[in-house]
Amino acid sequence: MSAKGKTRWFPRHVHPVRNGQYECLVMLTSSAPNFLWTLEWDGKGFLVPCPMVVKHWRGLTKSG
Repeated sequence: MSAKGKTRWFPRHVHPVRNGQYECLVMLTSSAPNFLWTLEWDGKGFLVPCPMVVKHWRGLTKSG
């Protein structure tokens, strides 16, 4: 996957400024590898479809 046109990775304690969809590196369990998932930021937190931990996020891929 190309990083062209995307921001650097931000840690989870740094929150996005604008609402929209972001590319996130997430962890489902400690025994499973981390993977990429596109999640929606609603201004308060990432909306997740199942229990997971957002480790890092980057680049606004679609404005809300």
